[in-house]
Amino acid sequence: MRKPCTPVLIALSLFAGAALANPAQSPSGGDAQQAATPQPAAATLMQPFTSTGGRFSVLFPGIPTQSSQPVQLKNGETTTLYEFSVSADNGDASYIVMYNDYAPDAVADGAPAFLKNTEKGATAGKTLLNDAVIDLNGIPGRAYAATDAAGFSYSVHEFLAGDRFYQLVVTTAKGSTTTQISQFMNSFLIL
Repeated sequence: MRKPCTPVLIALSLFAGAALANPAQSPSGGDAQQAATPQPAAATLMQPFTSTGGRFSVLFPGIPTQSSQPVQLKNGETTTLYEFSVSADNGDASYIVMYNDYAPDAVADGAPAFLKNTEKGATAGKTLLNDAVIDLNGIPGRAYAATDAAGFSYSVHEFLAGDRFYQLVVTTAKGSTTTQISQFMNSFLIL
């Protein structure tokens, strides 16, 4: 049972050239509708979760742990990355929703260019397995999957709703067979 790495990676830090500034773990401003108590790793039932502050809802395989951390961007500005995550399948899978807000100039090239750049940053050094342009009720997005040299698999959906960037990530350890990825990804709604 290897625990997949949590990709605070993904597009925010790699695309924006962000360096984590004092990544203090803290609850995300009391914004959750459910307690931030981790669910036992063996949970398999999908449970609805809504974040009022994050303006999203999703089905998680348990109650997510929540954290937030300041992230320094290339242009010297700071944003806060909010993360909601559940470990499942005896620690072989992680289900994660992350979001943060960007200044308008960071997304000035438009959603398609922004999303393609975040994908390039997130998959650097990994093998890209598939890639598609997606749409969530008119909100532009991208879906892709990749693997890394250690055998971890990453399934990602990302959306840019105005200046707010959402990422759904499922990481799985080599040899793990998680059956809830589609249900997790397809349940995501921006409120």
